[in-house]
Amino acid sequence: MHFEITSGKVTGKGMKVTIYGPEGIGKSSLAARFPHAIFIDTEGSTDNMDVQRLPKPTTER
Repeated sequence: MHFEITSGKVTGKGMKVTIYGPEGIGKSSLAARFPHAIFIDTEGSTDNMDVQRLPKPTTER
């Protein structure tokens, strides 16, 4: 069996991050500092922030 071993950083891939905690402690403010962050804002907590966001999720298909 042959395996190709690689090393070093893999560039060009985005990072997915979930930040969990009680409301009002600054999760969205922290995430807004990430480069090229995109929010899935289910609660409208980024309405007053200049960030990129996806439409609010729905159960429609």
